[in-house]
Amino acid sequence: MVRQTPDVTRRGFLKGSGMAVAALALADRAVQPFLESLTRLGVPLPWYRQGQVKTTYNYCDMCPWRCGIVVQSVNGRVYKIDGNPKDPKSRGMLCGRGQAGVSFTYDPDRLTQPLIRTGARGEGKFRTATWDEALDTAAKAMLKIKDSDGPEAIAFFGHTSGDFWFTDYLPQAWGSPNAAKPSMSLCTSPREEAALLTYGRSIGNHEPVDWDQTRCIVLIGTHIGEDSRNTTMQDLANARARGAKLIVVDPRFSSVGMKADTWLPIKPGTDLALLLAWTHVLITENLYDKKFVDRWTSGFDQLAAHVQPFTPEWAAPLTDLSADQIRATARDMAAARPQSVIVPGRHVVWYGDDTQRMRAVYIINALLGALGQPGGLYFNKPPFLDEYPHPPYAVTGGAGG
Repeated sequence: MVRQTPDVTRRGFLKGSGMAVAALALADRAVQPFLESLTRLGVPLPWYRQGQVKTTYNYCDMCPWRCGIVVQSVNGRVYKIDGNPKDPKSRGMLCGRGQAGVSFTYDPDRLTQPLIRTGARGEGKFRTATWDEALDTAAKAMLKIKDSDGPEAIAFFGHTSGDFWFTDYLPQAWGSPNAAKPSMSLCTSPREEAALLTYGRSIGNHEPVDWDQTRCIVLIGTHIGEDSRNTTMQDLANARARGAKLIVVDPRFSSVGMKADTWLPIKPGTDLALLLAWTHVLITENLYDKKFVDRWTSGFDQLAAHVQPFTPEWAAPLTDLSADQIRATARDMAAARPQSVIVPGRHVVWYGDDTQRMRAVYIINALLGALGQPGGLYFNKPPFLDEYPHPPYAVTGGAGG
């Protein structure tokens, strides 16, 4: 079949483009009377036909990740929210929570002003109040407790970014050291403590995985796609599209387990046994990164002696996994090293052995030579910001977050 190239000149192209724009404008004018007739019949106009569409830029506040968004509104009402393609977090896409931002904004049950209880606790009777009245009511109740039992009788709890005003500054000004962030203690504290003990530095947020170059991803109780951030979901999807292998350890056949090359339906509470068996295979089969271990680690001989009895055959009846599965997945990790990583996830507070379990995760990452290497874990360094000036703290808390 003969392929012909159309003969298009620059003048002809511009002339044709101008005619196309004019045709679109005429078509828009032609459809307007039809839309107006539908309105007279009670059929509402689409939102983008109800007035001038205004585009503004903001960030999503549906979760702590705060992705950049593009907001479209008409006559002061928001109708559409999209991810900002220039934002490094959203990259033009949003998760389900972000997409629900319009519905959340105008939900009839959304709280838009303070409420003060008027009935008995649990009775569900409230009245609306101004912010001044609500703040004064809270302040009087706090002062009453302070006068009767002292300032330390009040504890302050916060969550996510920006809460340092509430968990750091306010307790200090109040005179109480009792401030904490349950999100930290229930989510990532063992992960950070284990990193300090093993690497000498914390992992921090967000998880420093070089998704763009990794060739093997291992998830243990990390439910990306169910409880993870928008950016991380995109990172995993892009890595899989690139051909990165995915191993998922989870008792449930989770949404990410469905997309894995290997799903290991482990018996709950036995993750540490699996990690010890993986360590055994990497060392006894000489699959670890010897050059990295010799240069950057200490205590390898003690580790090798410690894991000697923890064979896949030992772990199999404990974990409800086969010894062959344990060996095969350890070898898959090693085959991709150092572009191979066990992702340090969130919500790692599970069974009571959490810090040691996370230490085992970090040790395997070191055996794979993945620390500070392309395709592994990079060194996370947040920007340095001067501390907001304030009087000296009476006591420094360890809430983290």
